[in-house]
Amino acid sequence: MINHVSAKPAKLKDLARSSHQKRTSPRNRRRSGNVMLEMVFTILPTFALIFAFVDFGLFLFRWSTLQNAVREGCRYAITFQTSGGLGQDASIQQVVQQNSMGLLATADTQGQIKVNYYAPNNLTAPIPAASGGNIPGNLVEVSVQGVSWAQLAPLSGTFIGSSPVLRSTNPIQLNVYSSDILGGYPAGLTSVSR
Repeated sequence: MINHVSAKPAKLKDLARSSHQKRTSPRNRRRSGNVMLEMVFTILPTFALIFAFVDFGLFLFRWSTLQNAVREGCRYAITFQTSGGLGQDASIQQVVQQNSMGLLATADTQGQIKVNYYAPNNLTAPIPAASGGNIPGNLVEVSVQGVSWAQLAPLSGTFIGSSPVLRSTNPIQLNVYSSDILGGYPAGLTSVSR
């Protein structure tokens, strides 16, 4: 009787083990592979879309921030204000840099922030710095040029062979412009150094 009692728990353990194990037929094994394949086909495009939305949102944020900074620089330019001992062009560049929310570093000021003046009768050629140009009635153009931005997730290059490029992995170059007509000099001034 002792053997009979000890045999029952062993049979119960075997029965418990067998009930937890599923019998896998070849059909069920194929189904588990299909689930993995379907998951890959849904997760990859989902993440690609998420990265595309984030990428496009960051691009729009950067572009609109630079556009606002250039617009503020142009508004500053038409009033003939200067900052400290700087000339008008350097003061405008400083205002654009301050309004760029850190997207333009101080080192970028000379290379990427440009200030040009145009005569109202010739809008194709800027007036050289030696000739002045910052007089009432002329047009001032403030721009940020050549700011590069690499995509967050640069997807794909080309198909196999000589197929066209789907998406370039080169950084995007942002060029932002704003222009307005220079107003009159402030009271007591007859000229402002450029």
